[in-house]
Amino acid sequence: MAGVPDHPDGSGPGRNEPEYEVIGGGMIDDQRRVANAPRSGQDPRTHPGTVFSTAIAAAWLSVRTSLTSWWFWVACALGIALAWGTAAAFVSWGDTNGWFQGTVPGAVLLFMAAFLALTAAVLGTGWGFRHAGGSVLEMLLAGTMRGMALAAPAYTALLVVGFSMGGPIALAGAAVVVIVLEAALFGLIGAGSRACFARAAPGVALAGVLVVFLCFGNVAITLLLLPGTTAMDQASVPVNVERDDSGRVISYQCVGDLRPVEVAHTDRVAWVAASNPALLLGSVGADFVSTDNEVGWMLSGLQWAADGPSREVPCLGGESSAGRAPSVPVFLTGLALQALAAAVVLVPGRWLRARRLSASSGSG
Repeated sequence: MAGVPDHPDGSGPGRNEPEYEVIGGGMIDDQRRVANAPRSGQDPRTHPGTVFSTAIAAAWLSVRTSLTSWWFWVACALGIALAWGTAAAFVSWGDTNGWFQGTVPGAVLLFMAAFLALTAAVLGTGWGFRHAGGSVLEMLLAGTMRGMALAAPAYTALLVVGFSMGGPIALAGAAVVVIVLEAALFGLIGAGSRACFARAAPGVALAGVLVVFLCFGNVAITLLLLPGTTAMDQASVPVNVERDDSGRVISYQCVGDLRPVEVAHTDRVAWVAASNPALLLGSVGADFVSTDNEVGWMLSGLQWAADGPSREVPCLGGESSAGRAPSVPVFLTGLALQALAAAVVLVPGRWLRARRLSASSGSG
């Protein structure tokens, strides 16, 4: 047929479409190209196993570019060194000011692990921002893989600090878990921030605001709100009290008349700080480290605050343990809040990106 190009040996997407044109090809460098599906039968990409394997393959292609870049490893090394140095300086400063009663061997390890969680959040946001293409599953898997690459040298550094300066070695395992999770979730936050805008600068600003709030602002707000949680309540006497290994009251009965007591309902505001990566590390680490360790009690501090006054004054309102709902672990609350923050920018970001691509295709 005149005017129709012949592709006798071609197998491309435009083989049987004479006026086929790739719109925007080469202009948008963060969109994954996918080969055509078979023309008959069910699209194999709709099968869950195929979708997952395709996402893993695409995520690995994205991660491989990072692993072969010396900038990636320099960023990891600097982040680990900064966490190590900051922890050592912080503990030294606190010791000089009398914060610690005697020497606390595990303090450097504890604060280094906490700062590594913050480092993973910051680096994960940057990695997600730079590699914002692909599906949500691909970006989540890519962030997980990059988090594992960061966690490997971080784990080694924590072991060196633990064996040389003392401290609960098991905390290094908790740090690995948190580093991988934070790199993945904050990677989604970075990717969503980038997708919200056509230009990079507004995306950087949005990602920066979210990271500052989740890593520092939430703790500051919680501390400001804590004084307002103190109030008068009615309490009675607990009997038949049972405690777990951490000293937490798990079972009791209430007897006697109610009497007024002043309590701090920290449970009303503690959830705000639960999304902080460093405090999330403490929540996870509390399950790894024995409570009789020198720093073990520090790790469960946020969970104590989330439990509220029931730890110190169990019989509030004459209600025994049988009538109280079990408390939600802080790390679950923190992960849920981080996932919510990622969804807040991912959902509108992907919608806005789709509109920009549609407008670009229509104008082309």
